[in-house]
Amino acid sequence: MLGSTQHRYSSGAILLHWLLALLLAGELALGFAMPRDASGFELYQLHKSIGITILLLTFVRLGWRFTHSRPPKIEGGFTGFLASAVHVGFYVLMIGVPLTGWAIVSTSAISVPTMVFGVVPWPHLPLDAGMNHTFEEAHEILAKVGIGLFALHVVGALRHHFLMRDSLLGRMAPGGVASVALGLMVAVIALWAAVYFGIGGSAGHEHEGEEQEQDVTLPPDGSEAEGRVALDAENVAEEEPTEDLADEDAEEPADDEVVAEEEPAAEETETAGPPPSWTIQPGGTLGFNVDNGGMALNGSFSRWSGTIAMDPEAPESARIAIEIDLSSASLGDGTQNAMLKGPDFLGAGANPTATWRSTSVRRVSGNRYTADGTLNLKGVSRPQRIAFTLSGSGARRSVSGTAAIDRKAFNVGTGDAAESVAPTVNVNFAFDAAR
Repeated sequence: MLGSTQHRYSSGAILLHWLLALLLAGELALGFAMPRDASGFELYQLHKSIGITILLLTFVRLGWRFTHSRPPKIEGGFTGFLASAVHVGFYVLMIGVPLTGWAIVSTSAISVPTMVFGVVPWPHLPLDAGMNHTFEEAHEILAKVGIGLFALHVVGALRHHFLMRDSLLGRMAPGGVASVALGLMVAVIALWAAVYFGIGGSAGHEHEGEEQEQDVTLPPDGSEAEGRVALDAENVAEEEPTEDLADEDAEEPADDEVVAEEEPAAEETETAGPPPSWTIQPGGTLGFNVDNGGMALNGSFSRWSGTIAMDPEAPESARIAIEIDLSSASLGDGTQNAMLKGPDFLGAGANPTATWRSTSVRRVSGNRYTADGTLNLKGVSRPQRIAFTLSGSGARRSVSGTAAIDRKAFNVGTGDAAESVAPTVNVNFAFDAAR
């Protein structure tokens, strides 16, 4: 009788049951264990993605339940009523928890885009931001109720198998084998423990070696700290502050700089002639970084180009222009990238391109140069200095440099989302150029 389809759930119901059991166990454990600071950002995005998946699969499960017959109840009376109540409670849980989580994200004071598994954009609900705290409380209460439902469901299943010795576990087991159902039940509990203790056990070590940390993300959603998005890269500018280069070298001028000062400037210009043009070669890098609440975030632009006309021996006549596609900015995470390109930060939709054009270039010492110019970013133009070095000789040179940009001067990072982001964004670049 156990093998008869009328005494077992359908294959689709069995598959959805165990898939939802695994997802829900992992989701509850993740929700209670993940850190509440910046180190938990990626886990929060995963938490949202799993929650949306549970919500969608629950509607599929309900549709399957109403279109496919179920085996009759094994037990009546109060225990039968309690079993039915637990099942109804699970449906309320699997719909209510994701919906309240969705409402929390939608009413948060700081808007963080929701990208399902970093790929599929998910819209926010048009809800009153004043309800955020209410949704948070409801979300937490439902999650705690969920743990209780899990305990009741497992205890009830074990009671039927070991005390009543009936066929209940076999009805929801692949192949009708009760031992398989027991194994899947153990797997669900093991997943919960692995997620909860794995994340909870490492939470106390999130900030060890913080000054060396490079792969840092944003704060979690649902809190006032969420979305402190930032640009990212090595802190090169701190090693070579562009504003101090001229002063430092003025105190101890290099030999070649002294020689250059002894020659008349007018004669240099006359003998230099038109500056040669250089072509930027493929494979260059343009990165950025900024401090975000004591942690560095690293990013880069994948699409940028430039024109260079410069004689390294007579840089005063140089003309340099760089153009950057802001939509190519990346922090390595879909959610962060969406925030970075949004109106609060780079505003790539309204102003898709940033440009920098030189106004004057001078040699500081040896192969070190500074270039003053104008940066146009997000519709704002401001003076901006860069520092760079040249290496190599002849018709091929390697270029590397840095700049320190005041993001506030360009309205990059506005509102609560940028509260913990440092005002100075450090930029670094490196490329080869051929004459």
